[in-house]
Amino acid sequence: MTIEYRTPMLLQQILLWEKEFSREVEYLDTPMGLFLGIDFNEKAGYFCTPVDSFPFARTGVDGIHYALLTNFGLVKDLDEAPVIQVSPMDSDRIQLVARNLHDFFSIHLFDELALLNDYPSEEAYLESVRKEEAKDLNSKWFDHHRWKREKEKVLNEVQERFNLKPIPCPVQYLQEIRFERSQQITTLTEDSLGILTPPLGAKEKEAFFASIRNLQHTFSSDRIIIERHANELLKMGRTHEAESLLARLLS
Repeated sequence: MTIEYRTPMLLQQILLWEKEFSREVEYLDTPMGLFLGIDFNEKAGYFCTPVDSFPFARTGVDGIHYALLTNFGLVKDLDEAPVIQVSPMDSDRIQLVARNLHDFFSIHLFDELALLNDYPSEEAYLESVRKEEAKDLNSKWFDHHRWKREKEKVLNEVQERFNLKPIPCPVQYLQEIRFERSQQITTLTEDSLGILTPPLGAKEKEAFFASIRNLQHTFSSDRIIIERHANELLKMGRTHEAESLLARLLS
């Protein structure tokens, strides 16, 4: 069954707001600190970006980007889709980073560093934040004071316009959502995402979806197997996933 996904309302609102607000914070690359946009026709991309996801934000560094995960169609509304971080240069390429888009923007804006590294505790995270701030203050090339002023402008705006607020204990939040997902996984995969319990009557598809995740994680170049999986996805009405699989592994 083909699902017609739409750009999440929150993302639409932020994109419109950024166009107007960017002139007020010109020292920042973008008001949100990310290059935002979602293209439902885009199939190409990094080999490891899950085919059942839609990238919507790029950091501009090392190919790191964020995507909305559909769990092979289990998620029908992208406003409620979990957010994953894809880091093509790392061995742990895929990480779950938010329950939904609203939580993602909250943690990215107020605790960005928590998304870019794994921390064993809140204390370790806060110590890392202090070190980064000290490094920025001592930089000859980076105007930390101006950056801080403009960032504060952004934070004030997003709290008022979009009700985005700091998430208490961000490290604990990340640990909790990853544990929650681990409890929902019925088939393990090499990328750590796993496969969640499928709808009634689709139990036999679990191993198939898991093999797609593993093909991507290992950057398979086996044309016969990849095309066989893509054809099976097409039979299931999953055109986006099929075309993305071919584009990301065989192009």
